[in-house]
Amino acid sequence: MSKKVEWTERANNSLNYYCEKIAEDSVSNSKKVRKEIILTSKKLSKNPELFQIDEYYPDNPGNIRRYYKWSYRVVYQVKDEKVIILNVYHTSTDPITP
Repeated sequence: MSKKVEWTERANNSLNYYCEKIAEDSVSNSKKVRKEIILTSKKLSKNPELFQIDEYYPDNPGNIRRYYKWSYRVVYQVKDEKVIILNVYHTSTDPITP
């Protein structure tokens, strides 16, 4: 059974921020990063446990996971009916206090 994938406002804002930064040097790279992160997120609808539990998420109840795409860490939460993309971080940020 497929789950709906939803993005929080915070995650959308983070992805937009990083893509705008990339676009300052390369619009095509910016589009590629956005496309690949979104496509990977969509795959979570069929296999939400595809990626590892996020060891950096504070007090993780066991349903917060993450995946990496290039220099970005995408954190998401698996719920009964849906997958929620919580945030996107650049890997240069401290994973404990992003």
